Amino acid sequence: MTINNGPTTIGTLSVSAYFPLPKIPAILSEWSALLPLICHLASSGEDHQMAGELALTGHLTVGLFPRLGYLDGISRFLDGGPDFLDRANTKGESSYKVWDVNWGSVFTRSNGAAISIITKYALRKRHKPVMMPETVLVEPSHSKVEAPATITQADLNRKAMAQSCFRRIQTLHVIRMNRKVYPPSFRRRISNILSSQSCEIAYVLVLLGAVALLCLLGAYGSAAVVLGGVVSKMLCRFLRMQRPPGYLVNNESHDACMLSAVHDNASTWYLYIGDRGVVDWMLNKTMLSTPPAGRFLTSYFRLAHLFQLLAMTFVAAQKGLDGVSLVVLMVANYALRWLSGDHHMARRWLEADNVCVDAHTFEFSGRTPMIGAIHMMSGFNNLTWMDDLLAPCPRRNVWLDELKCAASTRRQSDDAIRNLSSSDRAWVLLQSQLAIEAARLIQRQLTTKGRIGKDQLAEKG
Repeated sequence: MTINNGPTTIGTLSVSAYFPLPKIPAILSEWSALLPLICHLASSGEDHQMAGELALTGHLTVGLFPRLGYLDGISRFLDGGPDFLDRANTKGESSYKVWDVNWGSVFTRSNGAAISIITKYALRKRHKPVMMPETVLVEPSHSKVEAPATITQADLNRKAMAQSCFRRIQTLHVIRMNRKVYPPSFRRRISNILSSQSCEIAYVLVLLGAVALLCLLGAYGSAAVVLGGVVSKMLCRFLRMQRPPGYLVNNESHDACMLSAVHDNASTWYLYIGDRGVVDWMLNKTMLSTPPAGRFLTSYFRLAHLFQLLAMTFVAAQKGLDGVSLVVLMVANYALRWLSGDHHMARRWLEADNVCVDAHTFEFSGRTPMIGAIHMMSGFNNLTWMDDLLAPCPRRNVWLDELKCAASTRRQSDDAIRNLSSSDRAWVLLQSQLAIEAARLIQRQLTTKGRIGKDQLAEKG
């Protein structure tokens, strides 16, 4: 019997391997060659996601398996700078509209997906939404007005059309951001150690060792993918972002109250309240400055994107151990991304910049009571912010005056209501009472949660 001590050959190209390994079943070889390429093509490195990660972490992060187009996105970011960020803010969740309730301005979210990452972190614990009232009693002061003693949304629907009892539920997520100094904790110390320069150097050395091992096994395509990621990660460390002057500083004397949704006719809304310095910078101002970069880095990341595609397609053609190795690396990459995902990124930013966030969810039977409750919570500073959501008309003016009268405990003139039609009078009386009650419930919920949080901090102290 002859023993072959030379290198074994595996894969389509019969590439030599210096460590003899058992033969891989054909079905496993074919399947493992296609799976990484398919997963890579299915996951794209969206510009708005990269802009959000930049805003929160302050630096570029390249994983073991950069998403498709991520390296090319870095090249376009270094080449375009502010123009790239402006374009990124028009894509994905960054394209949400924002209504500044206090000032009346309407704009698109800034900083890419940064506010979405923080919002998802705040809503990570799903609480049962608080249901807002749908039926109210008319105040005695309006008894002389031609309206029933009890007015419900169903009564108005029957007057308008007897087709269906469909209600469009409006979900309002109230995201409150405030300042908070976090005490030292074991989890923060571990997180700081893992993100230290020593651990990053150790991580790079481990990856370089994996590249050498893959080359000895003949998995040259997988080795090229890992090597490209390592070089890109090392070069990204030279691109440190700078925070703009006045970062997270409040230039006004009041708190924030900004409403956001994907469009004017949405069913899910996000109301950001609390410290205006934090909220305004997250939604309206750019949280980072574009680093100066030469043509070398811009060209490198563009070529690295092409090199990544060539390496992935080479593995798909080579099959064998190369494909299996890439599947193992892909699973390891997903595990690392899960451990250091968006929630971890959000928590690190909150702790680093001394910001706390909590969330409450409320459900309304219609949009008008929600708008009215938000307007009352803002202190009636501006009316133009709601023009796109609730068109100006005589009954809206009477309704807004009714809300202001209720807040100032003064009685509204009956002449204003009497000039409206019977259906408009019923609408004003119902929507004003629903908005007043909703504002009261929201304020009570926020006050109760805030008091509980202070008590818990006092106990820990």
